[in-house]
Amino acid sequence: MVKSPDADWVLEASRIAKSGVIQTCLVAFVLVWTAIETTCRYSSLVNIPETTKAVRFSLPYEIFSQLSRGAAFTFTLISGYHYHQYWYGALPVGLAFLLGLARLQATPKWQRVSLHQINFLLFTSLVTLTTAYLLPSLRMRSDEEVENAGVGAIGSLAFASLIALVTPREWGPPPAIENMAVYKHISEAQPTPEETSSWFVRYFSFGWLTPVIWKGWRTQVDMDDIPGLPWYDEPSLLLDRILKVRERYKTTLWTVLSFQRSEIVAMSFWIASSFAVELVAPFAMYQILTYISSPNDAVLHPVIWLALLFMGLMGKSITTHQYVFTSTRLVVRLKSAMTQELYHRALSSMELEDDVINDIATRGAKEQRTQSTSAGRLANLMASDVDAVFKARDAVTGFVGVPVGIVISTIGLYKLVGWTSLVGLAFLVLSISFPVWIARMMSKTQRKVKLAQDSRISLISEYLEAIKAIKYFSWEDAIIKRIQEARENEQKELWHVCLWYALIGQCVELIPVITLLLIFSLYIGVIKQPLTAPIAFTTLSVVTILRRNLEFVSSISRSVTEAQVSIERLDKFYSNTAPLTQYPEGPLQIEKATFRRSKRVPFLIKDISIDFVEGGLNIINGQSGSGKTSLLLSILGETTLEKGMVTRPGDVAFASQTPWLQSETIRDNILFHAPFEQVRYDRVIEACCLGLDFEELPKGDLTEVGENGTSLSGGQKSRVAVARALYSKAPLLLLDDIFSALDAKTAASLWKHSFCSDMLKGRTVVLVTQMPWVASQADLAITMEAGTVKNIERNIGVVRTPVELEYGTTNNEESQESTTTLKGKNRAGSPKVKDEISNEMSASGTSGRFTFLRYMLHWGGPGYVILALASNVIANAALLGTTWWLSVWVNAYNKKEAVNVAFYITIYAAFNVGQAFLSGISWLIFNRGAWLAARKLHRGLIEGLLNVSLGWWKNIPVGRVVNRLSRDVGSLDSQLSTVVRYFIDGGMAIFFRVGAVSSIMPIFMLPALCTVGIGIVCGEMYIRTAVVLKRLVSSSQSPVFSQFSGSMSGLAVIRARQNMPETFRDQLADRLRSFSRSQETSFNLNRWVGVRVDFVAALVTVSAGTIALWKVGVVEAGLVGFSLSNATGLNSQILVLVRFMNDLEVELQSFHRVEEYVKLPAEDEKDGLRHPDTDSESHEDSSLLEVPEDWPRAGTIEFRNVTVRYDPDGPDILKDISLKFKAGQRVAVVGRTGSGKSTLVLSLLRFTHIVSGQILYDGVDITRISLKRLRQALTIIPQEATLFNGTVRTNLDPSGTVPVQTLESALRSCTGIASFDFRESSSDNSINGAETIDGNDPMVLTEQTPLLSSSPSSSSPTNGSGSNSTPGSLSLDTRVLAKGENFSHGQRQVLSLCRALVRKSKLMLLDEATASMDYETDKGVQVALRQELDAGDEKTRTLVTIAHR
Repeated sequence: MVKSPDADWVLEASRIAKSGVIQTCLVAFVLVWTAIETTCRYSSLVNIPETTKAVRFSLPYEIFSQLSRGAAFTFTLISGYHYHQYWYGALPVGLAFLLGLARLQATPKWQRVSLHQINFLLFTSLVTLTTAYLLPSLRMRSDEEVENAGVGAIGSLAFASLIALVTPREWGPPPAIENMAVYKHISEAQPTPEETSSWFVRYFSFGWLTPVIWKGWRTQVDMDDIPGLPWYDEPSLLLDRILKVRERYKTTLWTVLSFQRSEIVAMSFWIASSFAVELVAPFAMYQILTYISSPNDAVLHPVIWLALLFMGLMGKSITTHQYVFTSTRLVVRLKSAMTQELYHRALSSMELEDDVINDIATRGAKEQRTQSTSAGRLANLMASDVDAVFKARDAVTGFVGVPVGIVISTIGLYKLVGWTSLVGLAFLVLSISFPVWIARMMSKTQRKVKLAQDSRISLISEYLEAIKAIKYFSWEDAIIKRIQEARENEQKELWHVCLWYALIGQCVELIPVITLLLIFSLYIGVIKQPLTAPIAFTTLSVVTILRRNLEFVSSISRSVTEAQVSIERLDKFYSNTAPLTQYPEGPLQIEKATFRRSKRVPFLIKDISIDFVEGGLNIINGQSGSGKTSLLLSILGETTLEKGMVTRPGDVAFASQTPWLQSETIRDNILFHAPFEQVRYDRVIEACCLGLDFEELPKGDLTEVGENGTSLSGGQKSRVAVARALYSKAPLLLLDDIFSALDAKTAASLWKHSFCSDMLKGRTVVLVTQMPWVASQADLAITMEAGTVKNIERNIGVVRTPVELEYGTTNNEESQESTTTLKGKNRAGSPKVKDEISNEMSASGTSGRFTFLRYMLHWGGPGYVILALASNVIANAALLGTTWWLSVWVNAYNKKEAVNVAFYITIYAAFNVGQAFLSGISWLIFNRGAWLAARKLHRGLIEGLLNVSLGWWKNIPVGRVVNRLSRDVGSLDSQLSTVVRYFIDGGMAIFFRVGAVSSIMPIFMLPALCTVGIGIVCGEMYIRTAVVLKRLVSSSQSPVFSQFSGSMSGLAVIRARQNMPETFRDQLADRLRSFSRSQETSFNLNRWVGVRVDFVAALVTVSAGTIALWKVGVVEAGLVGFSLSNATGLNSQILVLVRFMNDLEVELQSFHRVEEYVKLPAEDEKDGLRHPDTDSESHEDSSLLEVPEDWPRAGTIEFRNVTVRYDPDGPDILKDISLKFKAGQRVAVVGRTGSGKSTLVLSLLRFTHIVSGQILYDGVDITRISLKRLRQALTIIPQEATLFNGTVRTNLDPSGTVPVQTLESALRSCTGIASFDFRESSSDNSINGAETIDGNDPMVLTEQTPLLSSSPSSSSPTNGSGSNSTPGSLSLDTRVLAKGENFSHGQRQVLSLCRALVRKSKLMLLDEATASMDYETDKGVQVALRQELDAGDEKTRTLVTIAHR
């Protein structure tokens, strides 16, 4: 039982404070401390030169501080004179005064050494003097008075301490580190407001953000308005640190713990202090209730308990906010460091091919897992798994704070109710095992969620990158269905997690309730003690704290289990990446080398010995799939060297067969971070025939190429990639089939200006090509076959000459004109740096706070919303009812009547259990609604993205879209509904609490309304800024996503260039610098508003206590306890409301961003593609035509005076075109690159804007029929064949509607094509276990795998309808990796031909479809096409071909 404190401890504390022991110890401690600090700072180990940019003290502050110290020293001397035994009090104050004088003339080093000691002496002296003089006078009926000298000493010390608190801190420069590249960044750092803010601002008010708040209140803030990033958060420094830690600790967990150990220790200190201080307010409330119950027995003045109540609430607030401040700093650092570490590993290691990450999620699973792409997995690791790691930061609370809180709460309970508290605690400990079991089950489910997320993100990333191919074949519905299947699987597992979470929530609600009931029953029934107001409400407060601690454990259990899975995935990634093969520098030479692409691939490039001609042209040719590209990748070190030796120059320029371009300007792509040299640049542009293209482009070479070069034609992309290689000064150039995408004239011109001039003088060139006339002019010609060198021909010193075309030589005048155009057009301007963050900010838009009502309508309509709100109101009313019934129970004892304990405790139990049950039901209602909304919005999002026109994608990076599909959809899945519920719950709780207290003490309404009003005003100021900052955070993260995903496609190009990975890492660090800066400010704004709301709410709680003391004897103690209990919780509820007001508006940004894409306008099915100014009368009726099911009957095409644009306001690309293709004709379209050949084909598919005229297909105007119907009625084989992750069956027929016989027939048509004529793989090329991923997966073929060999799944049908293939045939179940990476370019194109044969369209369009093939394969394709088109009696199928040869 807690007894009222007597005066003995007050007198004893005063005596000790006056004895001089404390003062002497303080002086000795500070002298030793100062000596140690001085020695360390002057040692050579940490020597900082005097010339650094260290900020000295502020002279006005220092003068005021010294005057106050002098006054305090004087008063303590006078006080010591009056109290002869207390002259010791002057010792620490005098030392502080002397140290302050010395600081005025000291160096910056010594100033920083002495500052902390001075402040320490001031604060400890203030506490000592207050205890000695002031505390004894606060006893009830005390006649002691404080002498004036003592008051003066305390006042001057308080003033000096206040000045010390508000004095700006002195900024120290960054220390020197070994990595000079990193030190270069941090040495240029300037002091930030956070680093120079005072101790009060730093630890109490976060006032360095006040200017940002005021700016946000008046207008919109931007990146220039937010504080800079402190030097210790510099991304390059963080990367350097985490890489060093990773070398020491291989696992991610220990790496994170060591990397941020100082922050974790600080978090542990703050959260332990917070949980300890949390019990101060209930203790003060107990003393206030005790005083109200018997004021005549009080020993100390109640003002002490009011002050303690205030200090307890504010102490809890300050320590909690410091914990969160430190933890969010850890978030920023981990996000920056781990993102860079992933990027660093991706740039410096071989690309992951084994799906080892998802093995974690399917351990023990029998079902076949979905294959994900390497790029998709890496993107998910960065976007999801890194976030999951730092989201588990509150595990520190579970491991440190909660145990401290439980121990102190147990001690408090024991003091209150004796041994019954131990019984309750025992039940509490024993019952924890059930939530722990639930957490384990939830961890297993979470692994499945991660797998499903990987599959969905991989699918979406792959499909969005191939959006053009999807629209070519009108596959939107089939792709939407496949993505939705992955989404449904993900949502199924998410709902399972939700159910586990609800169950664990019920446990942590009911366990403390049962504990409280057990304690009360034993206390009343066994110990036979009355349940007084101090005992009841203090016990309730302590058990409520215990319940909150357990609830916190349950809330972090989900994040901890997610982090556990993510850490395993990250560890798996890091342990399964191999460094790139590093070769000795020297001339390019291969000796008896054998290479393997990956451990799963049975195909080898074996026994290769080639002595390349240094400074000459080396040609590699061979059939598709013979290993030409693999040989180039082996030279780059992108494969595993199993034996032999390779030497090559350190700097290599690589132009891949599928051009990789950055989403920058054409000029930036060509320069590739090299300095701009006008003369060299002009020569490269002339050599690559880009001058005429620049003339036609709206901004010349400053035109943005878009994501994956979407604004350029295939030939233009190829020539820009070649120009990048030529502009470099790399001594070795690897060019992979660069002529395949060019027409004959452009190819001849490129050959003349690049290979027949001195452009490549002294540089070794390795060129993969199928052009027969190139091999004869090469110094070295290599023929590949099945992974070996079939033949090598040397012709060293051959003179290369321009190629003679059948219709003449290259046009010199055109080339000259191109160069002239370039010089006249591009020298005037300079590349304009794109403001990526501003672009994304404008794309993010804004949303009102009450948009949440529109979001809730997605849950199931108005009826469902009313049900959700009603459940929340009832749950809050039940919660208030539990406290009200406790007050009724307590007052029953005060009436001196017999109390029916069973009656009261039964109703109290019913209230508590009912409240827990209703709370759980409300939680499920909210989450089920959110689950339904997320499903509906995700489907709408996917439909919007796949049905929008291709023109929309020109300026939208895929990284931005993936960001919305990962982070924003993730918010819809988990965060948004929680925020909505807490926002509504916070408002309801405040309403009920204020109403409850005001009904008992009406005067409380005034301070309560003032508090709520001030809190809402502060919250509104904060929200206006926080919402914009949240958009800044999301917008600054999109460039990080874009670079990460974009770089993954061009790893070979980046890694080939010397020091280029470092350049890209620096570029990522620059983008992360903006992201970290905005994210850090966004986090800290929460602390700014939190401490202010806590301060005002603490004043209101004290005012409630003051009113209760004022009404002693008027209001019953039970009702006072009921009032104080609700008033004490008011501060947390106001903060919850303000916090979730902000979080709601912030998270609603995700809803708004998703809804923005849901509402994207679909491609116009009527006349939207027609220019609004068209004068064609034939299109006045915009209604769609209903064409017969058998349309088209023939492939007749007619252009009638057609003028076409790509953009409605852009230039005319095709002008007044009139032509007609008769049914059954074979039409060839020729012309130079960029002349409009592909535009002609795209117009037939309605990917362009028809300004005037008509295009008739089988007599029907194509603008009058639906796009879906039109595109299904024709087939295109595009220049770049696109294959998707899956099987051959799913690539030929994603919709699953084509009969198996038709698919098999198409495959048989391809079996005679030369590119599929392979031998069986040698037995010595196989690897144990390489053929299968698991027992269910078919063999994963690769670019060099013989496709005529039967796969394990070939022999049996799939689901009863598989292809009955025989050994030597291509199976419908053959595995296809993402982007068709296990096939050569030629093989992909042949499969694209099979795809076209399946459709059997009357009109077939070939856009340079055989560009990637050797001549033998080209002939095979022609034979297959003739057989298909000539089949049948009626020759009605038309073929339109864009060809270079």
